[in-house]
Amino acid sequence: DAVWTTRRGSRMVQVGLPIGGQDPAIPMGVVAGRELEIIGSHGCAAEDMPDILEMVARGRLNPSALVEREVGLAEGAKAIMDMDNIGSQIGITMVTFGNDNDSSNGVVSRGRRSR
Repeated sequence: DAVWTTRRGSRMVQVGLPIGGQDPAIPMGVVAGRELEIIGSHGCAAEDMPDILEMVARGRLNPSALVEREVGLAEGAKAIMDMDNIGSQIGITMVTFGNDNDSSNGVVSRGRRSR
């Protein structure tokens, strides 16, 4: 489904492995027609997570430095729609749930301008 929502001339990153025991169907006609780039990333090994979390706890890694802005759910929906527009926000937008100041639980979306 992600291929269908990827903007023409953009890149789709598949993070992690598909679940459900079925091979994913990739509409290659859409990939070629929209001139998309697909990149796969397995992520990190589960046994590396304790070390990564320790580096975050000690301040050696600062994942919040990657977040350009935080928005509430309503503004997040608008930010996703705006990704097709020239001049849209570049970088990672954190969509938070609950009140607009609550960043305890969120989803990260990476936006970028088309080439």
